[in-house]
Amino acid sequence: MKLTLTGINFNYTNGFNAEYTDVKLNFNSSGGTFNSSGYVTVTKDQYSDAAGDPVKLVSLVKQQVIASLDQDA
Repeated sequence: MKLTLTGINFNYTNGFNAEYTDVKLNFNSSGGTFNSSGYVTVTKDQYSDAAGDPVKLVSLVKQQVIASLDQDA
């Protein structure tokens, strides 16, 4: 299954005059027997570590999706 990053949205919980607080990474999947799409929310530090590298960002999305699936099991 291939995950494609489709958008990056910065959340400003403390208002637009403050730094962003976290990031929503929007994604779609293709090539599997089921579809998955939506967003995952990552911390500012997680985003900063992966920013600028599409492979790292998609990996971060995968990690968050798997963690979410494991949490609901």
